[in-house]
Amino acid sequence: MSADQTDLKRWTRISLRTLHLIAVAGVGGGILFGLAEDLWRGYWWLALTSGGLMMLMDLVSSPVWLVQVRGVAIVTKLFLLVLLGLFPQWGRILLVTVIVISGAISHAPGKVRYYSLLHRRVIN
Repeated sequence: MSADQTDLKRWTRISLRTLHLIAVAGVGGGILFGLAEDLWRGYWWLALTSGGLMMLMDLVSSPVWLVQVRGVAIVTKLFLLVLLGLFPQWGRILLVTVIVISGAISHAPGKVRYYSLLHRRVIN
């Protein structure tokens, strides 16, 4: 991969992650402060879209990602976000669960994040 492609990939990831943080903050604010659904629904769509695109980038980059703990966690979080949109009355518990998974996985050691549930060992 050329330096230009690496830079493009890096900045695409940074941009998607930034949009995703904005989106999750918007959904979180709407849910936690009990705002009308139409005030946070756009953020929800942005969270699903940005999260899905980040997931696709990870999957294309490393297909084994899907069976590693980090991939399973992301797929689980996206599923919970879908549920949040379908069942907003469960919003608080679903949102808190997504945040707990995010915090735990993003700060877990590599031997946890890169552990393959399929292969039963760490795969880098």
